[in-house]
Amino acid sequence: MSRTLEPTLLSLLPTYSKDLPQPLLELASSLLTQSRHIAGTLKAEEEVARAYACAHIACERLKITLDLPPIQPRPPVPPRIYKKLYAHLDNVLPANSVGRSGRVRTPSSKMRESGIFGSGGRIPSRGTPTKEESLAKFRSSPATKGGNTPTKSTRKPLALPAKKKAGGPVSALPAWVRPTIQFMCKELDEERIGRTVLAGMQTIAAPHGKRTKDEWVNENLTGLLAAVYFLVSSQLYVLEQGKELDDPQYIRMRKAILKALRAAQDNVSVTGMDEDELWIGWEDIKSKDVDGAVAKVVENGWQKEEWFAGIKHMVKTKNVEVDNEDVEMEDGDEKGFSEKLHVQRGDTMLQSKWDMSDRKRDEYRAWKDGVLRRIEEIERSQGSGMVVDAPA
Repeated sequence: MSRTLEPTLLSLLPTYSKDLPQPLLELASSLLTQSRHIAGTLKAEEEVARAYACAHIACERLKITLDLPPIQPRPPVPPRIYKKLYAHLDNVLPANSVGRSGRVRTPSSKMRESGIFGSGGRIPSRGTPTKEESLAKFRSSPATKGGNTPTKSTRKPLALPAKKKAGGPVSALPAWVRPTIQFMCKELDEERIGRTVLAGMQTIAAPHGKRTKDEWVNENLTGLLAAVYFLVSSQLYVLEQGKELDDPQYIRMRKAILKALRAAQDNVSVTGMDEDELWIGWEDIKSKDVDGAVAKVVENGWQKEEWFAGIKHMVKTKNVEVDNEDVEMEDGDEKGFSEKLHVQRGDTMLQSKWDMSDRKRDEYRAWKDGVLRRIEEIERSQGSGMVVDAPA
């Protein structure tokens, strides 16, 4: 079993030039065997990375004892899936299964705080540093020789609580909300409702630019987003189709929204923000969560506010344009009606100069009639001085 794990361990330690230590091979093999008993049932996408995660855990637990080089993991599954799998196995696998060394591993929480996707460098074998020693590198040095007052640091400490404001200082919403809305609108081909959905989230979850104190909202942001998107999309459907939303359509829309939300975590990213920070406040939801969130929004009357009323203006603007076109047609002036139906895009070959609109057809007919008239006049003038032989 240990031999089959050697390539995996070597990929985790690409700078390790010696033969792999036997304790490392034994621990990785032991963890893999135990994981099949303790965590025998995994999802299909997680099962692919079981052996890799066990090898990774073995390297982390023995990196100080064996003085291993920096660990450079490249998991065979997306980081979000691997992170959950790694944390689960690291939590359930016994920490005292370390082979011959007998070393008990430090708590996994410390490793998670420092990042599970690699070691920053080789960690020398030494005692556990105190709190003051750990924070010393983030503190500034004294200002003067004779004073004890520290100078202002040009670099702020990397405090974890600051990550709770995942939307940044200018946003009271989590950082994933806006890009997820954009992704959902594009995925479901409803980009015109993006601003209305965002306005709904801001009104409910961050009124007046400050995070709401409503506990349900703060604990169910993903469900709230699904509910807001559903209510906007369904209201637009009712107004445009002129009929109520039936059960089959309700189920189809809910299923599409859930599918788009599931895909968002694998496709949405924000430059300069790690995945843990980006998805603060996110939770996986199911159909019943969407139904409950929709009921909560309706119960509190949040859909009666200004952000939701804007949907009517979208539909009304469209109808007004159609009505104006109908008036023009009734007056007998159909010119330009078909041109309004042509939409040119910069990335298509169907540009306006190649479109055969009604105006261009009229111009072509006028030109054709003029040319035929001139040809007829020329033939008539020439025919008066010519003798045409009749057939025998």
